[in-house]
Amino acid sequence: MRHKFNVGQSVYPAKSRVNNPDTYLIVQVLPETSYEPQYRVKGVSSGVECVVCETQISSSRLLSGNAMSPMHQMERENPAQVVWC
Repeated sequence: MRHKFNVGQSVYPAKSRVNNPDTYLIVQVLPETSYEPQYRVKGVSSGVECVVCETQISSSRLLSGNAMSPMHQMERENPAQVVWC
């Protein structure tokens, strides 16, 4: 199976239990060992790392009005602090 996401890409939980879920970064594309692609992700604000299946994450989330994603907001407020891999 081919992986849909790349290292360094921002992703979000596909089905979040909270209104404003953390943004996660793909830190590793894992080798194929199960029925679907898996990734190691790290929360941008929480720093929590975990392994997720591809169906558990999404490349975007619905933002109301002109709201920005947390990563874009952080980049706008502190451009020197944002590191791109």
